[in-house]
Amino acid sequence: MKRFMLFLCGFLLVSAHAFCQQLELQTIATVRLSKTENITVKQFKEYVQWLTIQKALSTQNNNAQLTDSERRQALEELGNQFLACQAAEQEKITVTDREINQFYDQNIKGFSDGLAQIMGRTPTDAEIDTELRNRTGMNRVSYKDMMKRTLLTQNYLQTKKKSLFEAVKPPTDAEIQTIYNDVKGKSIFENGFVRPDTARIRMILVPIRNPSEKAAAQTTANNLSRQIGGDPSKFDETARDFTKPNSNYVTGDGFIYKHDIIRQAMGANFVDTVFSLKQGEVSRVVERPDGFYIIKVMETYRSKTLALDDTYNLEDSRSMTVKQAIINAEMERRYMAAMQQATGELVEELRKKGSVQIMNDIYSKITW
Repeated sequence: MKRFMLFLCGFLLVSAHAFCQQLELQTIATVRLSKTENITVKQFKEYVQWLTIQKALSTQNNNAQLTDSERRQALEELGNQFLACQAAEQEKITVTDREINQFYDQNIKGFSDGLAQIMGRTPTDAEIDTELRNRTGMNRVSYKDMMKRTLLTQNYLQTKKKSLFEAVKPPTDAEIQTIYNDVKGKSIFENGFVRPDTARIRMILVPIRNPSEKAAAQTTANNLSRQIGGDPSKFDETARDFTKPNSNYVTGDGFIYKHDIIRQAMGANFVDTVFSLKQGEVSRVVERPDGFYIIKVMETYRSKTLALDDTYNLEDSRSMTVKQAIINAEMERRYMAAMQQATGELVEELRKKGSVQIMNDIYSKITW
């Protein structure tokens, strides 16, 4: 009897897995304009996963999830994308393989470079694939398909609604001053221009790539700390040596702000350590979930309300003034408003010519 129960449990598990696989291949929406095209449950779930990750990033909440109404809206958006792509094909509006590959390669390089900095070596294809899925919820094929739809939809919108985008103009000096006056008293973390106490730091990081390596990483960090002995010049020498074979650590520069958002993101111990140091001083070993750090404060900046001609973004190698930052943000806002208006008008036009039929019975079977 026990053996039969084990067999039955195994059969049920296999059946459940087969059901999930079968469901992912089913059609959840059918798009018709110049042709009939099906959106599968798999495509929809990948799109929802991508939107969920974006929501988590924007809200700084790793547990963020889409509501049912947001998922419904996502399915409508996906259907509209497919409609727009069919309309673009009808109008002979295209996106080249070269454009798609260039955009794709740039994004993949970003994932690869980020991993290389953390790992201290070139990541494998499998590691890049894992990072891609963590950041987007998709594999390479699905991610490339989504980018193709995105680029084609943008090309179609900008061609068909060209006048809306041409009407987007930079803000005048008076408008810039008004925007500045409205928010200048707020923190830079609230889209204002009060920069809190800031430190430019250089870090030596011994990464923890998996839990089994933690003890070894801590030993390496402690040995490096003893070798440096709090000497700034020895720190600089050790930081330069990270390129040597089997160094087991990486280095990098960054800016740390004395603000609650940064304390939550980086950890109170890390931020408090940075701001306990004077310019030029070297820290003890500081533990974070990703590894063990030794920190040197390179420069410090006192809290300040930035003027229009002050440098806004210390971290960006293309540092800009507050005035230019306002222009960039306002241009992006105006462009997005034009994009939203263009999208709304085109969706209305395309829905009159074509259709997106959602299979509610299939939608109800999806588990999240």
